[in-house]
Amino acid sequence: MATTRHLSILSFFTLILLVHARLNLHPTDHEALLEVYKDLGVSSGTDNICNAAGVFCERRISNNSYVLRVTRIVFKPRRLRGSISPAIGKLSELKELSIPNNHLVDQIPTQITDCRKLEVLDLHSNRLSGKVPAGLSSLVRLRVLDLSSNKFSGDLDFLKYFPNLEKLSLANNMFVGKVPASLRSFRNLRFFNISGNSFLEGPMPTMKQFESPSEELQNGNKNLVPRRYVFAESNNTSSPVRNQTTNSGSRFDNLQAPAPSPTVEPSKKHKSKTKKIIRWALGFLAGIIAGIICGTIVSILFKMILNKIKGTPNDSGPAIFSQLIKAEELAFLEKDDGVASLQIIGKGGCGEVYKCELPESKVKTIAIKKIIQPPKDATELAEEDTKLLNKKMRQIKSEIQTVGQIRHRNLLPLLAHVSRPNCHYLVYEFMKNGSLQDILQQVKEGSRELDWLARHRVALGVAAGLEYLHMSHTPRIVHRDLKPANVLLDDDMEARIADFGLAKSIPDADTHMTSSNVAGTLGYIAPEYHQTMKFTDKCDIYSFGILLAVLVMGKLPSDEFFQRTSEMSLVKWMRNVITSEDPKQAIDSKLLGNGYEEQMLLVLKIACFCTMDNPKERPNSKDARLMLAQINH
Repeated sequence: MATTRHLSILSFFTLILLVHARLNLHPTDHEALLEVYKDLGVSSGTDNICNAAGVFCERRISNNSYVLRVTRIVFKPRRLRGSISPAIGKLSELKELSIPNNHLVDQIPTQITDCRKLEVLDLHSNRLSGKVPAGLSSLVRLRVLDLSSNKFSGDLDFLKYFPNLEKLSLANNMFVGKVPASLRSFRNLRFFNISGNSFLEGPMPTMKQFESPSEELQNGNKNLVPRRYVFAESNNTSSPVRNQTTNSGSRFDNLQAPAPSPTVEPSKKHKSKTKKIIRWALGFLAGIIAGIICGTIVSILFKMILNKIKGTPNDSGPAIFSQLIKAEELAFLEKDDGVASLQIIGKGGCGEVYKCELPESKVKTIAIKKIIQPPKDATELAEEDTKLLNKKMRQIKSEIQTVGQIRHRNLLPLLAHVSRPNCHYLVYEFMKNGSLQDILQQVKEGSRELDWLARHRVALGVAAGLEYLHMSHTPRIVHRDLKPANVLLDDDMEARIADFGLAKSIPDADTHMTSSNVAGTLGYIAPEYHQTMKFTDKCDIYSFGILLAVLVMGKLPSDEFFQRTSEMSLVKWMRNVITSEDPKQAIDSKLLGNGYEEQMLLVLKIACFCTMDNPKERPNSKDARLMLAQINH
């Protein structure tokens, strides 16, 4: 009987786990969460988004079946620099949104008021601004509202009715007007902080459940609102609250008002704590035992299933990095001959590039980079093939880790990644005008024109993209292969930096990184990288200087022209010409006589500045962009 009972319990646990394993995230939540991720600049890092760090899902009933719904989003300090997407309002089961201590910008979207089950909204210590949505008071389940240390402005009219609110912190913002009398109706409020809002005015409404630490308020001074109010729960409203004064003379900046403990007999209080500890320990022990049992069962079942389906490939589908494309639109890449009928538009070091039309997609045309790899388990794999395989895999990983997570108008975004047994597909938005190198070649051949204004705009776009990689993104990203062939131009001739296969991240604590071999293209590689194998963001600045020179001169470092000069180098030739009696001989002959010669010579001087031999003397990407922007046309 005991054995039968145990087997029944184990079967019950197994059934629960198997049912839960088949659950899928609700389609509306899935779509909304991807939009939230995109705007925050977060990558889930997993196909099952409910398993992503910081996202918590719970089982709910929908149409007589169980599905998973997003109930909590908690992104503690991750240096996020995006914004809160309006799609947050579609997460109807969301109970907590906590993204404190990041670098979020823009406003709180009004759609957040559609999260009617929200209990915790913690956005403190960001860079959020604008007015707080007036409809926030419709979230009557809120228990914690922390908007402190941001740049919010406007009045406090959103404080209308929060019957369940326990903590309210609005400190260190730029709110104006008066503190509304509606605070009196917040019957559960135990902590309220409005310090650092110097534009607030008028008296503080009298609140029975609080004690004010302000002598000014106690004395009825209606013309002065202290810089901080901290109210604490108290069972004795007549007792005074300690008022601390700092050396600076401000009484409220460092005020701490801890909540007095309710009067309880020591023995009863001690017994209550002991019982709680015992209950907690027993619950914890029971949880461990249940977890071990369930884990063992699942492991055994999993191995049994694997043995039955051995040899069946595990296809988890494409990894999507952008809302511009859907997984079903890339279903054709799951087939062995998925790209056989597509037009080949290029061929790089890692494989061919195809063009594909998607009439029903938000992105009408995509470019697909196919990276072929020999089988990993090949018994006769030459050493050279092994090195090539490792190189390709490193570049795929680098591409996904960098461009898969970054969003900037001057960077080409990775839309999706499809993994196949013998190859990988990286999907990008198709750039109609091709690469800068292609266009410059067409200009040289006389089949196309590229005036100076368009070239200057390209230079500004590349500088803006580098500034984002070097100074706005955390950690810093060094491209390591910046050249005209890796600068693509969209329909509006806006520059997009592409091909992040050699890109590397540099942690904030490090000044440089060291590689085992020099990566990049000859003619664009900084001299110190050649000599020391160490690279920094100043290596990209050197490459950018070469690119500026190419835009002005219309010549590439590899052109035969420089082989016939005494300097045998684009940089050295440029330096000599720019300091000669006739510096205009460095300008592309097709641009002479357009009236912009002085501006082009200034850009060449910036190019000389960016290609200084000592990397410390080169400008950073922001300074380079500002110098280019200050050149008037």
